[in-house]
Parts: sequence; C-alpha cells; structure tokens
Amino acid sequence: MKAEVFDQVLNAVDEQIVKTLLYFDIFNYPLKSEEIYRFLGGKFVDESFINARLQYLSSQHIVYQYGIFFSLKNNDASVERRIKGNLEAEKYLILARKKAKLISRFPFVRGVLASGSLSKGYMDENSALDFFIITKPKRLWIARTLLVLYKRLFLFNSHKYFCVNYFVDEDHLEIEEKNLFTATELATVIPLYVPAQYDSLQQENAWLKNFFPNYSQRNTDYVPSLKTTFGKKLLEKILNGALGDALEKYFQNITLLRWKRMYEQNYSANDFKVAFKSKTYAAKNHDRNFQRNVMDLYEEKLQFCGLGSNSGFQRSTAQPAGLQNAKS
Repeated sequence: MKAEVFDQVLNAVDEQIVKTLLYFDIFNYPLKSEEIYRFLGGKFVDESFINARLQYLSSQHIVYQYGIFFSLKNNDASVERRIKGNLEAEKYLILARKKAKLISRFPFVRGVLASGSLSKGYMDENSALDFFIITKPKRLWIARTLLVLYKRLFLFNSHKYFCVNYFVDEDHLEIEEKNLFTATELATVIPLYVPAQYDSLQQENAWLKNFFPNYSQRNTDYVPSLKTTFGKKLLEKILNGALGDALEKYFQNITLLRWKRMYEQNYSANDFKVAFKSKTYAAKNHDRNFQRNVMDLYEEKLQFCGLGSNSGFQRSTAQPAGLQNAKS
C-alpha cells in the first residue's frame, strides 16, 4: 500500500474504510462488511454504499475479499485464523458466563462484562478471559482485592481463565481516556451480569459515537440480573462501616506500591498512570501498556499510508517495548 495510490483513488468514504481495516489489521483480524460499517469513522446512512465501495476497493487491489471477509492483506491465512478463533470464542463465552456468575457473588460487585479478545469474538492459545467489573462506590479496592486473592489462592494465579484487570465504580462509569482504543473496547464489551449496568456504561460513554457514529449497543434481553446471596449481604454489611473504609484505603495503597516497585521504572509518569490506574473509583493494571502500543502502531500505519489520524491519541515520546502477542 502506498500513500500516493490512496491520493489518486480514495474518496472520504474509502479512507474511512481503509482506516477501519488498518486498525484491525494490527490484530491480524479481517472484517465482515457489517463490521466495517459498525466501526466506521464516518456516518453513512446507506450501508449498501459501503458495500459498493468495498467492491471498488477490491477491484483496485487496495482491499482483498475472501468470501464474506475483507482484509488489507493479499492472503487468506488471516481469514482462516479468524474463523478458527471465532469458533473458539463461542466455547469460551460459555465459560465466561460461568466465571461471571461467580464474580457477581463477590462483595460489592455490581456488574460483570467480558472485554479483550472474547468481546471481539476471537480466542486462541494466547488469549485470556478478560473481565470488566463494576463495583459499589468506595468499595472498589475491597472487591478487587478479594477477587485477586481468589485467583491466586484457588486458580494458581491463572491469567488465562480469570483476568480481572479493569474496575470502575457505578458512580464513575465514564472512561477518562477517550481514544479509538477505548472506544473500540466500550463498543465491544459483552454484558454478562446486570443489564442495567451495561446500559448505564453505554450512556455515560456516549462520546464513543464520535468515533463510531453507526454503532449500536448489544441486546441485553438474555443478560441475568444480580441476585445477592446471604453470604454477600453479610460480608457487605460487615465491610460497609469504618472497617471497610480502612481496608479500602489500605488495599489501594499497597497495590499501588506494588505496581510502582515492579513497573514504574519502565514507563513515563503519564504512561504509568494510564497503564496502572489506581484511583478511588477506577483500577486498571496492564503491565504491557497494551493501549499505548496499539495506538502507536496504528499511528505508524496511518502515517505510512498518508492518511490523517482519527485516533484521538497523542503519541508517546517514551515508548515501551513493542507489542507482543497482540489480542483482538
């Protein structure tokens, strides 16, 4: 792909199609036409027009079509990979629902969603079950610590089947980092427990429509509501007073100290705050700074192709190690 070719043949719609494919190309993930439309950076009411432009781009060998899939790569290996990964994701989704039911029974958990690879409908040997968890305000760090302890004690610290790396409380559902990466994550999360929390998450992050005007949220008719067990009620009652306040602060502080000791030297101050978010209302630990790496790679692709940025992301001046084992 050469920038000068784009200058000659691409109109505004074509550029948006290519930009969408470029982003998912980072994950070696070809798209269906309806997925391109859903994640397109411009609003075009007639989806059939997108299909027509895809056919044109295919005829010009800018985009390659393999059955129902479109890619910027002139080989079908990524299509075969995607089909296999989609089938695996169907199996993992069943397991994710079971894990989410367990997570929902922990004190102060108010909503559970699947994120990461599974939320894109893809799983392979390098993928993990990532969970996005919504908690009661001022009890996020207790909920997080109990879940992490469960993983370490009973699951031998397994990241494959129980990765709880993003927490927000129900009073702070708006994601602070607003860029193409976070918009994609929000647009693809799968509600597993408490449909009202998913609806609220989408409403509080209406800004993602700036990135994906054609996006519509998932159907939640099948999503179970939260059923509070006696044990959960009892633990929450015990931890709702002064003891809970003290533990909340303690768990937040010791977790941040641990993250600083293990990772701070590898990041700029700003990147560390994003990759290891440790606020009273939000917690995230991405030790490979996946968001930064993905967006830096995307910006490089845009520049190579002579296309302007629409990522909403400022490039890092101090970049960590390159992206490894990228997940869709």
